[in-house]
Amino acid sequence: MNGRIAQGFARRLSSYDAAAIAQTQIAARLAKWVKPLVSPGSRILELGHGTGLFTHHLARLSPDEVWLNDLIAPLPMIRWPAASRIHAAGGDAAGLRFPDRLDLIASTSMLQWLDNPRALLGKAATALRADGILAVTSFGPDNFPELGAAGLTDGAPSYRDAAGLCRDLPDSMTVIAAWDEDIPVIFPNAQALFAHLRATGVNGLMAGQLSVPRLRALMAQMNRQGTITLTYRPSYCIAAKSCALSRHSPLKGGLSCPSRPRLS
Repeated sequence: MNGRIAQGFARRLSSYDAAAIAQTQIAARLAKWVKPLVSPGSRILELGHGTGLFTHHLARLSPDEVWLNDLIAPLPMIRWPAASRIHAAGGDAAGLRFPDRLDLIASTSMLQWLDNPRALLGKAATALRADGILAVTSFGPDNFPELGAAGLTDGAPSYRDAAGLCRDLPDSMTVIAAWDEDIPVIFPNAQALFAHLRATGVNGLMAGQLSVPRLRALMAQMNRQGTITLTYRPSYCIAAKSCALSRHSPLKGGLSCPSRPRLS
């Protein structure tokens, strides 16, 4: 799977940001929750930084040290505070040696591509200091339902809704908040929708599902509907290590650790 993922996204790095409408919203949403939970001078690891949609939010936290991991993407061009030390940690996140005593481990829109996200979340929990934060997003099992209705999938092996992400956490983690969302993206026609999938690298991971004649027939059928909606269904999970509260809180705006501010 990693080879296909690398090839699919490597070809689309230059077009990704302009097309990543939902992913940009997801990164901003997660960053809003993370900001009051992480103090300046923290040690941070981001898994799957991609083009830096979430990474630029990390720079605003004035961290002491940041490790940035991605399977294929180069380090994002981001202006960091002068005191921040930035380390490249490229390669497969599953095989990465994590720094220890981290204050924050974050990942957006990446876990669904892993064969075993539970193992990675367990590894992340081990690398966190006591009361450290794990903040991740994935996509739910019914991501892109419009494509599913047409008999297509985007090829990700490990979809998780918010409750599924919570279940994948080790017992050392306590959920602060977990929720699911719908992000509908509207296209004027099927050509624009499939161009969007190509620009974000997803189209390459659907290779082989459609012959050219079937693709043309499907696009003609979709165009008869007028405007077309593609629904992203992101899932979020934010958890703290060694918090005294109950571990399970699968609702938006869930439990907060007593020592940490709560978002309204």
